[in-house]
Amino acid sequence: MTRPINIYSISRIHDENVFSAVEKHHSQKGEEKRIQHHEIESLRILVDNMVRNGMEIKDFDGFFYGFCIPQIGKEFDLLKLSDKYIINVELKSTNVGKEQILAQLLKNRYYLNHLGKRLALYSIVTDEMQCYKLSLNNELVEVSLDDVMVSLKTVEDEYLTKIDNLFKASQYLVSPLNTPTKFILGEYFLTQAQEHIKNELLKHLDMAFSDASFHLTGKPGTGKTLLLYDIAKTLSKNGSTVIIHCGELADGQRKIGEEIENLDVISAWRLKNDDFDLSKYRFVLVDETHRIYENQFDKICVSLKENAQICVFSSDPEQVLSSAEKRRDIVGKIRNLNPQKEFVLSERIRTNKEISSFILNMKNLRHKPKVPMNYFNVQLNYANTTQEAQNILEYYRKKGFVFINYSKSNYETSPYAEYNEDFDTHHVIGQEFDKVVMLMDNSFYYDELGELQGVPHPNPDYLYPNLFYQGVTRVREELALIIVNAPELFEKITSIVK
Repeated sequence: MTRPINIYSISRIHDENVFSAVEKHHSQKGEEKRIQHHEIESLRILVDNMVRNGMEIKDFDGFFYGFCIPQIGKEFDLLKLSDKYIINVELKSTNVGKEQILAQLLKNRYYLNHLGKRLALYSIVTDEMQCYKLSLNNELVEVSLDDVMVSLKTVEDEYLTKIDNLFKASQYLVSPLNTPTKFILGEYFLTQAQEHIKNELLKHLDMAFSDASFHLTGKPGTGKTLLLYDIAKTLSKNGSTVIIHCGELADGQRKIGEEIENLDVISAWRLKNDDFDLSKYRFVLVDETHRIYENQFDKICVSLKENAQICVFSSDPEQVLSSAEKRRDIVGKIRNLNPQKEFVLSERIRTNKEISSFILNMKNLRHKPKVPMNYFNVQLNYANTTQEAQNILEYYRKKGFVFINYSKSNYETSPYAEYNEDFDTHHVIGQEFDKVVMLMDNSFYYDELGELQGVPHPNPDYLYPNLFYQGVTRVREELALIIVNAPELFEKITSIVK
């Protein structure tokens, strides 16, 4: 549990390694972050100037230093909170320009506004001790150091000592598919990694005057979908743009296609129609490309060459749901096109560390997390009969959980056919939910190596473990599993939380 610290005390330390170790010990952060020399110097200069202006050592209590919002990775230099106020101070060792300072404080306001407290947001350039405040009018206003100190006095003694539980990922993680209105209105921010890839991609696109392809890839939870749709929204201001989704369209996708000018969102199935004109688009973006059929993929490639179009393929080769998708190896075909550049999103932001660790443990019982986990947000249930499972499902639905069932065969009876799902695994592609409940039964088992396996699906092309992972990787905050009449499987799974 992250604790506030006295920033006067740590600002006396000069050595970077010692500073980082002591700061971690005082704050009780889970992971040690290497603090750079210029960051230490900026903090020391700020503290020294405040001391000269009358602050005492006790006045430097209660600061959260370098706090990161869990999952999001959004970091704040200094935060001090009370029941009513939040003071945020960002430190710059040199002047980076007012535009950059304003952009950072606006982003900070977005993330801190959810706490419902009165905000005072400052940025201080320490080499010249120039202080700025974000006004209620979203303008950057020059203030004095005394003004900053007066704000800090409002939370001098009654500061909060707990911060971790104040932030919930669902307050910030905008999904184009699930929260299309926020996406359309631009009520979201990209992470630093997403922004970097977007800027790099747009630079390459600016130089591409003939046909060109790019590849965006990453594992579940890294934010590929939001980034791809954000890029599409930007490109739509410069030319006719289409997002081809390799799966069933969700209502959110239809809404985006209807309300954003110059941007269409279509299912890959439309490519089968001879009357569909792909040539009319300047920019083509393909979502979940690893699921596309070869003839659809080939049609896109032909169109790119014939019409000098620019294409961004987005994929996750680990998220295939069927044997056919494996055999098609579309990701290999994308790379054979020699795309101008491949961009990799590696930082998971949409799956919290606890859920992600549990999933890795479920994949292989021999996997041991580097940091011990309590798995508070994973609930395990056992049902002896289908009726008991139905009862437990109803219990979780009333608590706001979404039930994701396994995609069924069109020809053979599925063991999960008796359960009425909210979604099946093929209809949650690209979507996210705060709370998810899933079922498991004797369709699953662990092999001698401790790896989760599945019996043949009624549709021989589907793979039960892959369908399962597709469902559980949609979870933002809480996961509930119901094991139905499979005691050995339940025992193995419960060993993870022991």
